[in-house]
Amino acid sequence: MSGEDAPGPEAASSAPQFRCKVLKPPRWAGALEERVVTHPPIDVVAAVIRGVDGRLLITQRLADDTLGGYWEFPGGKVDPGEEARAALAREMREELGVEAAIGNLIHHIVHAYPDRDVRLSFYETRIVAGEPQKLEVADLRWVTLDELGDYQFPEADRPLLDQLRCSGGL
Repeated sequence: MSGEDAPGPEAASSAPQFRCKVLKPPRWAGALEERVVTHPPIDVVAAVIRGVDGRLLITQRLADDTLGGYWEFPGGKVDPGEEARAALAREMREELGVEAAIGNLIHHIVHAYPDRDVRLSFYETRIVAGEPQKLEVADLRWVTLDELGDYQFPEADRPLLDQLRCSGGL
């Protein structure tokens, strides 16, 4: 192909473009001494499940839960003495009625809410038996990466959402 035949910049892909930032640890600058946390950190696990069509499974928190009505990746709290992957498999059975294979840790964040810290671990997860049901969630949806921005997620999920959009998924 000659230089004249090469496509110009106007022929570039019409795929959505995202600006990606490199996340750095927060700079507390003395805020740790001033911040009062009334509860110990909570360990939470969440599943990033991609369907055969590439869409991701998200669930809506029950109205009477903390952050009720917000959307999130399915999962929940790790019980004392429980291993993280076992907790996530348990949560998948309890919330959605499915058996799941828990894969690699894909993202970990510690997020400071006003009254507590949450240690949140996201795992690549695959449903191996059953169809997701709304057992302990208000709603569930399979969404594309582009549609994630249409849903209100907790602040702690923002870095993972950005990572998914920037990388085009897992």
